[in-house]
Amino acid sequence: MSAPSDTIVPELGPLLGRLAHPEPRGPAALPLDDIRLDLLSALYARAGLARREFADRKPDLARHQLSREAWLAVWQDAALRAADRVQARVDQDVAVAAVESRVPPRVLARFVPGDEDRRVTRNRILSAGIPLEQVPPPELAAQWEDGLLRAAMALDASWVRLEQVVLEELVAHAGPVDRVRRWRRPRGILWAGITCTLVLALLLGLSLGGYLPAPGPIGVLQDWFWSLPWP
Repeated sequence: MSAPSDTIVPELGPLLGRLAHPEPRGPAALPLDDIRLDLLSALYARAGLARREFADRKPDLARHQLSREAWLAVWQDAALRAADRVQARVDQDVAVAAVESRVPPRVLARFVPGDEDRRVTRNRILSAGIPLEQVPPPELAAQWEDGLLRAAMALDASWVRLEQVVLEELVAHAGPVDRVRRWRRPRGILWAGITCTLVLALLLGLSLGGYLPAPGPIGVLQDWFWSLPWP
């Protein structure tokens, strides 16, 4: 690994730009600022370790702390957390909608995201990091600060894409959640049951009254019915 001309670790804050801004940013439908700030904290911690390695005259180890693999590692951790948050939000929305509509569990299973759906969502969110995956290794740049700047810009672009993918996933799952909320028990079966009950009651009444033949057990019931001491 060729040594960069830099003799100190550049400050990451100015390089990270808007990604490091403390003000809240989207998506409003599912805040991710805590994940973003944790990602930044992990990078700052690595920068601190790099400074320590430089102070100990270990430039190769210092560069390793902010290598391409290091940036990808903190990105993957943040992206997986974002994917888990999306899934948790979808599961929560489905559960709330199911309570509102009183949908039976066997019917609800048709609307709940399956393992394949969850895998697709996770992979889509992870793929938002393509700009970072394509950036040249900053530790190999002639000017280390230039290499870190390119990595920081790629990380910001990846985060913007992640926010957009998260919104798209929430929109995609809004349809099934709404169908769960609007689900109603089929009334045809209910009315068929009521109709059958009324018809059976009418036939039983006519049989007991002697207006219809009463075969089998109904005949026994008819004889008993008319044997009662009616006034």
